[in-house]
Amino acid sequence: MNADLLLALEFSTEHASAALWQENRILATRQDEGAAPSERIWSLLESVLSMAQRTWSDLGGIAYGAGPGGFTGVRLACGIAQGLGLGLGIPLFPISTLECLTEVAPQPRIVVALDARMNQVYLAAYERQEEEWRECLPPQLCSPADLPDLPAGDWWGVGSGAVAWNTLLAARWGPRWQGTIPGLFPHATHIAALARRTRKRTAGVSPAAAQPVYLRQRVALTRAERGL
Repeated sequence: MNADLLLALEFSTEHASAALWQENRILATRQDEGAAPSERIWSLLESVLSMAQRTWSDLGGIAYGAGPGGFTGVRLACGIAQGLGLGLGIPLFPISTLECLTEVAPQPRIVVALDARMNQVYLAAYERQEEEWRECLPPQLCSPADLPDLPAGDWWGVGSGAVAWNTLLAARWGPRWQGTIPGLFPHATHIAALARRTRKRTAGVSPAAAQPVYLRQRVALTRAERGL
C-alpha cells in the first residue's frame, strides 16, 4: 500500500471518468463517454491502474464525486468506492460534485449548476479568496421559481445547468450575471485535486460511513404530478 496513491472516481454526469493521483501529479486518467458507464466501469478503473503500472493493493485512498448529480452515477461511485475501501482497508474521501468545478473555473466568482432534470438544477456558488474558495450559496436543488438571491459582485456560470438556463438566470440576477463558461464538467482529476487538499485536514471516512449526496430524494414524478 502507498498512502499517497489516490484513486478518484467521478460518475455524476454522462462524462464518467477515473484518475490516479500521487505526489501532486496525475499518473493516469481516462474518460468514458458512453451512456451506461456501469457496464464498463471495471475496465475503466483497471485501465487507469494499468496505465500507471500500479495495482489495487497499491492504493492508499479513494476519492469519489459524492454528488449532487445523476442519481445512478452518484450511487455507483459511492458503492464502488465503499466496496474497494472495505476490501482494501483504505479510507474514502467524498468530494462535492459542484465544488470540484472550482478547480477549472477561470473567474473569481462562479455559480455551478448541473442539470437535475424535471426542470430543476443542482446549484451552488463559490468565490475565490486567495488560494481557497468560499462557499457563498450551499448546494441546493432549484426550480425556476425558487432560485436564491445572488450575493453582490459579477458572477459567471459553469456546468450543464448554467448553460441550459443562461437566459433564465440572466433575467433572475440581472447585471450580476455575466453569462456562462461552456464546456466545463466534473472530472475525476478535479475530484483528485480537491481530495489531496482534504487529506491535509482529515484522514478521510471509513467505507461504512461514506454516503452519496442526492438533495432530491425522489427521482420521478407521479402520474398526477405529471398531469396524466
